[in-house]
Amino acid sequence: MKIFVKGFSIILGIVALSACNKLDLNYNPVQPVTVPSSLRLPAIQANLAYSLYAQARFAAYHSYYVTTRTGNSNAQTDTWNYNNITRMGAWRWHYFDVGSNISGPAGMLLRAEEDGDNNYIGVGKIMLALSFLSATDVFGDMPFDEAYSGSFNPLYNTQEEIYAGVERLLDEGIEELQNVSSSASSMNANADLIYQGDYRKWIALANAVRARMKLHTANFTNGYQELVTLINATLTDFEDAVFRYPGTSTSNWEKNLWGESRPNPEWQFADIRNDLLNSLPTDVLMKTLTINEDAGLYDPRLYKLTTPGTNNKYLGAKMSEGLRDNALPSGTTYQDFANLYNGYWTADSSAYPYMIEEELYFIKAEALYYLNDNQGALTAYKQGVETNLRRLGIEEGQIINFLGSSKLAQTAENLKISDILMQKWIALYLQAESWVDIRRYHYSVDAYPDLYYPRFALAEWGGRYIQRFVYDPQTEYIYNPKEISRLGADKRDWVFTPLWWVERSTLAGN
Repeated sequence: MKIFVKGFSIILGIVALSACNKLDLNYNPVQPVTVPSSLRLPAIQANLAYSLYAQARFAAYHSYYVTTRTGNSNAQTDTWNYNNITRMGAWRWHYFDVGSNISGPAGMLLRAEEDGDNNYIGVGKIMLALSFLSATDVFGDMPFDEAYSGSFNPLYNTQEEIYAGVERLLDEGIEELQNVSSSASSMNANADLIYQGDYRKWIALANAVRARMKLHTANFTNGYQELVTLINATLTDFEDAVFRYPGTSTSNWEKNLWGESRPNPEWQFADIRNDLLNSLPTDVLMKTLTINEDAGLYDPRLYKLTTPGTNNKYLGAKMSEGLRDNALPSGTTYQDFANLYNGYWTADSSAYPYMIEEELYFIKAEALYYLNDNQGALTAYKQGVETNLRRLGIEEGQIINFLGSSKLAQTAENLKISDILMQKWIALYLQAESWVDIRRYHYSVDAYPDLYYPRFALAEWGGRYIQRFVYDPQTEYIYNPKEISRLGADKRDWVFTPLWWVERSTLAGN
């Protein structure tokens, strides 16, 4: 082996010396400058799953799904203090691992344009739109127009401008896929790990992303009827957009980041590490999934989203308190809670969701509710719940029983907005979009009846609820300090500044 390596090195040296006389010294003839779109796309799709996880990794705590085991042990999730964080991986995953590989100077869009592969341009723009939407919904104002201009200190666009940019990307992506060139390279199952080159499904996803975005603003733009029309058209062709990991793999690249192996290779950033091992389900989650605690009756999805703990109990801990929750029975240990690993979304081989069908039904239900079509809202609400039950593999008899149970609204007259939102919350378990909904409603107990202010949130926040992530300290605060200062993002309480659609929201309630 040593002889081969030595000999190969000599050959490379000779080739390099002779090549210097004929080629530009800045060009490496052994290593291509760009990669064909068919080889680039799978990696981008995997990176998008990582990027969405990087956002959900904190949002899952801010959405009251889980809390730290020991309580008051994590600055960001327990005290809502992001001021000492050293890296915000969610920023890097969006801009570099997803965005740069799509739209950067050597990105897929450029290569696809050179090769005449407008199908890859269409898919790339739709993915970039989804990435920008999810990122701006946790960060707020961000570079958009100058994101890939080569500037180290690009101007930040307002979130309203980014939303307009996302819609343009969706429109352009759809137009490309509706007019794919006959000379475009094939997009088969090896190149497209989401829809195996089915352009019709990509177009439906683009409109689903548009629907998600329009829901965020519909309450102050009078956009509910447009939203219902869009959802009805989208559901015809929509199929879940999920990134699937293999059943077994020894590679950390090929495991869901929520999984029990807790893949955290040395090239990862500590702040997107999986912390479920040190976390517990909250009392909010358990109340929502409990039918009759004394009788031990729970929503059948509890056993699919989690696995039994050692003591086969299903307690819930208060947000930020964990085992410090004084309301827990004396002698409680972490073994008295459900195991968060190896549930439907938290196994090594679990698929990671970009967007799933039940979200569309719940968007429709919310829109119809505000259009005063309670019967239509009830139907869409039930469709969302049933779709989620079937996804998780609940048995037919249990589905029928649960759909008719007192846990769900059974008549249009009794349907409340909290019914719709709490069932959506369960369906989107651990997804960052749930935090969007909670913020749209200003953490209102009318919408989320069991929410409360965390005990260990710092007193200096004055009872305010967390609203956003801090920008990446290792890039933005070093290279773009003028924009950071202009926005006020250098202040200690920056993460309590509401996003644009929160400020405009009319959904405050109580």
